[in-house]
Amino acid sequence: ALLGLTGVPYVLFQSLTGLQDTDRFVSLLSSISGAAVPARVRRRRAQLQDAMLDGHFHFGGKKIAIAAEPDQLFQLATFFAGLGSEIAAAVTTTDRSKILKKVPAVSVQIGDLGDLESLAVGADLLVTHSHGRQASERLGIPLMRIGFPVFDRLGSQHKLAILYQGTRDMIFEVA
Repeated sequence: ALLGLTGVPYVLFQSLTGLQDTDRFVSLLSSISGAAVPARVRRRRAQLQDAMLDGHFHFGGKKIAIAAEPDQLFQLATFFAGLGSEIAAAVTTTDRSKILKKVPAVSVQIGDLGDLESLAVGADLLVTHSHGRQASERLGIPLMRIGFPVFDRLGSQHKLAILYQGTRDMIFEVA
């Protein structure tokens, strides 16, 4: 419909996190513009590849428990699964998103942080917003704060979690 109304083509991306999804996005921009990919973007891609190689020892076989909105749950689960981790728990707030069928987890629980805490027993990492800190403490596992709200860390609203740089930085944060 957008193409018919405006004459402008569009492409949908399920995520802009990770090497393959970012490659696809950068390739599209290069194709549309007719310009070569800038050196700084190629450098960030190489940095992400290095981070993935160096970080895979920290992720392979690890059990990750995630609670987030559907789109971010997909983004994070795909990110961790792509690094060799197992999604041990996937919890979200609604079943009204088609993307949930593509989350790389055995199942997706519609629930809250209480459900996440129950499902996260034995996990190596808890991934959710700042309200997950109590569950993290009770379970004795580290918490990666992401999503909304993150109120107990300064500057969280400026953290990038997409494209080459953001994906690289998430690897560094967890590893």
